Amino acid sequence: MQNKTVWITGASSGIGKASAHLFNSKGAYTILSSRYLDALEEVKAGLKYPENAFLLPIDLEQYEDAQKWVSLAIKWKGSVDILLSNAGLGQFSRSLETSLSTERRIFDINYHGNVALSKALLPSFIENDSGQIVVIGSIAGKFGQAKLATYSASKAAVILYYESLRQELKNTNIRIQVVSPGFVNTSVTLNSLDKDGKPLNKNSPAQENGMPTDVFAKKLLKAMKSNRFHSYIGGKELLALPFHALLPTFFYSILTK
Repeated sequence: MQNKTVWITGASSGIGKASAHLFNSKGAYTILSSRYLDALEEVKAGLKYPENAFLLPIDLEQYEDAQKWVSLAIKWKGSVDILLSNAGLGQFSRSLETSLSTERRIFDINYHGNVALSKALLPSFIENDSGQIVVIGSIAGKFGQAKLATYSASKAAVILYYESLRQELKNTNIRIQVVSPGFVNTSVTLNSLDKDGKPLNKNSPAQENGMPTDVFAKKLLKAMKSNRFHSYIGGKELLALPFHALLPTFFYSILTK
């Protein structure tokens, strides 16, 4: 991380905030992005080296502005070395009750905004034949769950998109990675959208008892140093992945209980 310029989306809280603190403490120049400027200012003030941070408020729903955001990010230090694409929005509601506008918003933020930012940044990576994109996925993108259809679908789309992109860039020095968390103690469930697109304002015990964000950030950094395309970080909930793959009927019988 020393002297690397790292752009973190969703940096105002949770995984993004913890990663900003860790990367900044290790000598990285950090570009902090989210929709909330006040929250970003608080994050910057708490960093070990606040002078090494640049605030760049963005709203991924407005992804048509991605090229403008990239130009501002590159202008700060002349280049961006790493993009940690962490920003996202949760959803919790039955499929038939979820409004199409809510479905569209989830995909605009989790998929279209995410992809637009990477596509705007990639030409500079290709020109320099260097760079790294690390996308935060979710184990929810690996199997379907009731009331999580839209969220799971958006994360599955992201995972497959970047797996395909990685193949397209395999003859370059650009690294593409996905890191999928299990339960992490963030506000993602609390801020998830209900069927009408309003914040759920209700957390889950699994989320509240999840991995602390500072612990996750350290494991994330380790994953970023590896050559693995897809890494999973979590606790016992990661056992869901082999269970679903090998014993799907048994898996869903347990999940519904």
